[in-house]
Amino acid sequence: MNSKKFMALCLTGIMACGMLASVNAFADDAEISGEVRYAFWDVAQQPYLDACIEEFNKLYPDVKITLEPNTWDDYWTKLEAAATGGSMADVFWMNGPNIAKYARGGILMPVTDLIEKYGLDTANYPEGLVNLYNIDGVQYALPKDFDTIGLWYNKAMFDEAGLEYPTDDWTWEDMTEAAKALTKDGVYGISAGYETQSGIYNTIYAAGGYIISDDKTSSGYDLEATQAGIQCWIDLMEAGVSPSQASLEETTHNTQLLNGQIAMSFEGSWFLAQVVDSDIKDDLDCVELPSLNGKKATVIHGLGNCIYAGTENPEAAQAWVAFLADETANRISAEMGAAIPALAGTAQAWVDAHPEYNLKSYVTSSEEYSYPYPASVNTAEWNQYESDNLKNVFALQTDVKTGCDNLAAQMNEVLANEQ
Repeated sequence: MNSKKFMALCLTGIMACGMLASVNAFADDAEISGEVRYAFWDVAQQPYLDACIEEFNKLYPDVKITLEPNTWDDYWTKLEAAATGGSMADVFWMNGPNIAKYARGGILMPVTDLIEKYGLDTANYPEGLVNLYNIDGVQYALPKDFDTIGLWYNKAMFDEAGLEYPTDDWTWEDMTEAAKALTKDGVYGISAGYETQSGIYNTIYAAGGYIISDDKTSSGYDLEATQAGIQCWIDLMEAGVSPSQASLEETTHNTQLLNGQIAMSFEGSWFLAQVVDSDIKDDLDCVELPSLNGKKATVIHGLGNCIYAGTENPEAAQAWVAFLADETANRISAEMGAAIPALAGTAQAWVDAHPEYNLKSYVTSSEEYSYPYPASVNTAEWNQYESDNLKNVFALQTDVKTGCDNLAAQMNEVLANEQ
């Protein structure tokens, strides 16, 4: 993914021209009206969306935006039911693992006309995310935000143990030694449970492996390098410096970090919203992920805003999506810490909004060593095989090679059926 190209864009002139075109387009269709139902899964972002609605209604006073928040699990269950039952929200969040299924199922409205009408330029968004939402040459969503992974840690625990804080130059060995020193009295040094985006995907790429081939035809789980990227986590589990897999399934890693049960954890940039509302926010900070055998890697992903093909208010829905893709909404997102905004030139405001944390680590990683989130048409199917096989590995019930080889065989069957 050419994320450097995205982050290096010079926006002074580009965004000025783009914004002028968008503002004029908004003014031209300010008379539209109707209700737009907007479905999303992260309730922590509702304040950001409320602020967006307030600004949007200054341009479109006759358009009512109705928010439909959901939990992560409920969101996809309801979306699947709505897609077959005809009760879809007009605009809704989408991610990489699911876009192809809904696009090819005729559920999504192409946004090509919207892009032209509102003078938006897809070059002003991460190239990998734009491509992620382009299916068979048709654009079905505009990127909302992007996320990468960093290492969060509890400074108070490091102080108590007499250890220096982590740095952006840490190695996996540095992190392991600190985790051992921090593990005592029922507190663990790190969370090493089964996680994909915030866990093994990063170390798999750092170890030189991959999850799925570029042509989407084969799994990489039977590769030695991929398995090495998983083994480093199992080594932490076996060393006893992490809560068990069962414990982490009962109480998630982010919750255990905020509860003071663990000292370090790999967390996505979305974790910031929980940090700033926590009782120990002054004790926390973050750094870039540690290098593994001299190499760093982070998975990069991002959300897109989609429009239901059968919406009864297409003009109002298009105006809402265009507004969310434009500078005002992206800057609101950055300043409120909702997420790292996708529009080029606005990520720094996200960093500056909370100078007490080393948030630049998330942007640096997106520029210098990011890898796109792995996905195919039936991602959900092979994700289930990942979970079924690798949770047993992380529970120390199956060795890495056996679990990964079995997963690769199942995953390859899914991928073969996609062709």
